Amino acid sequence: MVHKISIEKMSQDRHAASASNSKVFGLLNGHGFGLFPTGRGNLASGGNGNGSRYDLEEDDALAYRFGSKRAGKSRVLTGGAGLSRNIRSLVTRSPSRGSLLVAIIIGIAFLLGRYTGLSVQTHPSIYPPPPFLIPPSQFDPLTPEQRLALSPISTNRSLYPTPLTPSNAGHVVPNVIHYVYGLKDTGRTDGKGDEFPYYAYLAIRSALVNIKPDKAYFHYHNIPTGVWWDELLPELTLIRHETVLSHIMGKELKHFAHKSDVIRLEALLVSGGIYLDIDTFVTRPFEPLMYHPTTLGMEASPDSRRTEFEPEGLCNGVIIAQNGSEFLKRWRTMYETFDEHNWAGHSVVMPWQLARRYPDEVQVLSTRAFFWPLWSGNEIEKVHELDEYDFAASGQFGYHAWESLAMKYLGDLSPDKIRTVNSSFNKMVRPYIGSNDDAIFRKWKGGKTR
Repeated sequence: MVHKISIEKMSQDRHAASASNSKVFGLLNGHGFGLFPTGRGNLASGGNGNGSRYDLEEDDALAYRFGSKRAGKSRVLTGGAGLSRNIRSLVTRSPSRGSLLVAIIIGIAFLLGRYTGLSVQTHPSIYPPPPFLIPPSQFDPLTPEQRLALSPISTNRSLYPTPLTPSNAGHVVPNVIHYVYGLKDTGRTDGKGDEFPYYAYLAIRSALVNIKPDKAYFHYHNIPTGVWWDELLPELTLIRHETVLSHIMGKELKHFAHKSDVIRLEALLVSGGIYLDIDTFVTRPFEPLMYHPTTLGMEASPDSRRTEFEPEGLCNGVIIAQNGSEFLKRWRTMYETFDEHNWAGHSVVMPWQLARRYPDEVQVLSTRAFFWPLWSGNEIEKVHELDEYDFAASGQFGYHAWESLAMKYLGDLSPDKIRTVNSSFNKMVRPYIGSNDDAIFRKWKGGKTR
């Protein structure tokens, strides 16, 4: 608590003269973390994201103005020790002229300090330090968690690719897709993960067919295995996270799902594009959604007392964003309040709160865009057992299949069953069966029965 108060005080002091309209997240902006346009260290300013380049350049400019830098071969002695020597010289030669010059310089310094916020620096050899001063050498060093909290975007930004130029005129979001998978600890030492399931293969195939991305990035720690992974591998650009992110804003990330939540934000902040959960089936091109810097879809609340515009939140199973999205920066910053016991607090609830506070920074789609039918009640059973819902006629962009609740259906899929059983789900995924899927499935099934 002491640390937070001190940081907050520093931020307030630093920005006392700021004319910024946005006071939200001033705590971070005050230190130039490069998270929002109101801060000094915004990445768009050309700095390195932590404000140091901007501040150093500003300090250099002031130093040249007041005489602590060389200009060519001569030294401009208008401040500091040089100023003192000039004054002594003038006073010795002409006391009256020197006194007048001293008065003029003091007046100019006063006006500069009053109207530009500059301060006259006292020389330590002349003025003793004030009472209670604590020298920086006695400051407690930052803990690893606190250092991590100061990270502008990622603990390892080199992992994420340089943003591609958007494919179409008018688009601001590059036509790339991101998946995050295999973060769970398997206990293995060979870097290999679980067998890649057929439904996940079909989901990625649906994105490749409908979005036709310039790149399909696959972020992972443990690489998947199995025949469906081998079939899909040529279409993917692999990005291995050697060390899985363990903290965000000083908060520990324990569950692999929460780690994935952060990685997807960081990947989009750096590279831009479309993030998709591994169980999201794309049913039509995303082209109409690529003109806005950030797009999210509502996840309906199972609480019947809520209205359509009182959803559970904005689900992060699908995120469409320009690199450097202001909304994603705000979202990531709110992880300062992360609580692992509030399962969907920062993945679903928080973005909806931010959207209502900053509606111009995010394009919000209704529950029908990606997350319908819902996971509650018997909706999953209807989708997989009946043929009542028509995904094509709905016009929705995709369907989040609610993997953890629908596994008894998803895990039992086969090319033949998808073709012969007329459920709403099977009719939706039929176009994404690959030309070799039957032969691969027979080989895979034969290997399982041996």
